[in-house]
Amino acid sequence: MASFLALYHGDTISSATLVATTVDPVVVHDFAERMLSVPEVKDPDAVLRELSVGRRRALRLVRDNAER
Repeated sequence: MASFLALYHGDTISSATLVATTVDPVVVHDFAERMLSVPEVKDPDAVLRELSVGRRRALRLVRDNAER
């Protein structure tokens, strides 16, 4: 399955306009790697902590698939 990135610009997420998209694996890999380089914050709320853990796992999978 392909991973892709979309860049939006606007005052809010709901009013933003799509500027660009890419499926370039180098760009996708770089983005995922940069997101993973941000230190993980341990949220005291168990639900939010699990969401964060799941997002980081998904980013690792996207990064690793983009390397292939």
